[in-house]
Amino acid sequence: MLTVPTPRPRPDEVAIKAVASSLHIDEIYAAQGTALGRFYGPKHLSPDQPHIMGSAVSGVVVGLGSAVDRYHLGDEVIVIPDKEPEAGSWATYRCVDQRMVTAKPPAITHHQAVATTMGACVAWGAITMSGVDRGGRCIVVGASGSIGSMMTAYLASLRCTVTAVGSGEHQQLMLDNEAHEVVDYRTLNFADHTNRSGQSADAVFDCVGGSDIERDGFRALGDQGVFVTVVGPMKYLGKTKLSWFATARVFGYVLRRIVVTRFRAKRYVFGEKPPRRVIHEALAQSIQHDIHMPIADVLPFDLHAVKDAVKAVLEHRAKGRIVIQISR
Repeated sequence: MLTVPTPRPRPDEVAIKAVASSLHIDEIYAAQGTALGRFYGPKHLSPDQPHIMGSAVSGVVVGLGSAVDRYHLGDEVIVIPDKEPEAGSWATYRCVDQRMVTAKPPAITHHQAVATTMGACVAWGAITMSGVDRGGRCIVVGASGSIGSMMTAYLASLRCTVTAVGSGEHQQLMLDNEAHEVVDYRTLNFADHTNRSGQSADAVFDCVGGSDIERDGFRALGDQGVFVTVVGPMKYLGKTKLSWFATARVFGYVLRRIVVTRFRAKRYVFGEKPPRRVIHEALAQSIQHDIHMPIADVLPFDLHAVKDAVKAVLEHRAKGRIVIQISR
């Protein structure tokens, strides 16, 4: 832990006293300098220029820049996740451009806000990009993960019939998210299961990644179906440090698949929208249908506790979002 000067807001910024933050695996990958970190990770570290981790934050406005006209002292707010990995929230105070802040709905707590917002934005953005109709037949691959859990619950709130694909040990979690049925990927191929049922999918949502998931996803789709991935052609993109050439191949593959399938019956979509465009709809849907990310643990803002939690997240041992209590 370091003691640094309290930040002062620039003209367009609000100063926020953080109440809670949370752990997201992508921001850990970024700090480690793996796939996402090659672009956004810390380049020069020193005690005078520390890398302060953390993107999700919910707290109270305690300072206003001279040009701020949207917020007042004492407002409870959430920092909107950026489309690029950001950092700075594992700190008692943070200054953020007022455009990247939204009022925290009174119906959710600070803990729920930091646990839910990131997954909600990604999941709801993917669903809106899919164009799936209310009541459609959908498959969610990786349905027991943080984003997959939100997708499953959101689709169920739209009266979609959802097949949740995950490990059998998480069956109850997926059923609690109102999945119609659960397919254990270790014992059953979801595309084979779908084809045997005679009811093809309108949309397949991929939260895992990999060419095998894409191949099976297209096999499970109906003639006008859409395959929506939030990961791409590599499983757990971000975990492995890629060369510039390998990184370019990943992005090139995604772009090529989008273009090639755009005018075909079965489409490939890389399903993410800028969080600023979806956060209000996503949170409104969450509140209306009581959809929240499971919280695995709430930790004190303590170095040893956070270090242990980072290890648990990297080893995929956390059964839900880990929240850090920054202040009261």
